[in-house]
Amino acid sequence: MKAYKKHGFLVGLITLFLLALAGCGQTNTVSNFIVSDRQYTERNDLDRAKQPEQLAAGKDIYASVYFIESPMGMEYTAKWFINGNELKTDAQKLPTDRKGMIVFTLEGDKVTAGTLRFEISYKGDILGSRELVITGG
Repeated sequence: MKAYKKHGFLVGLITLFLLALAGCGQTNTVSNFIVSDRQYTERNDLDRAKQPEQLAAGKDIYASVYFIESPMGMEYTAKWFINGNELKTDAQKLPTDRKGMIVFTLEGDKVTAGTLRFEISYKGDILGSRELVITGG
């Protein structure tokens, strides 16, 4: 009976260890993000905000991205597209340790009517993307 308990304990311990290792391999550090005509600098405001379905041409657009489990200085890349054409690439480093916000901006003079796509990535791996309609012209 003791042999079964020892083996059961060992199997349980190995399982927990493997689950812990699998969790450490997670590379998506984006907790939440919103693409909007308003920039969010506080996590509570971001969490309460609703993602708009459309925005107006000619106005600045902001992607407020909240990161977790990221060391200070970790560099993320944002790409902005309209109708599939890349408009801007912007790389920024996380200014705080472990968690924090980066706000990426697409200037209004680049915002034209069509389908806007925003992508956030780390070392080429896309961590999140969002599409919305830009109206007006």
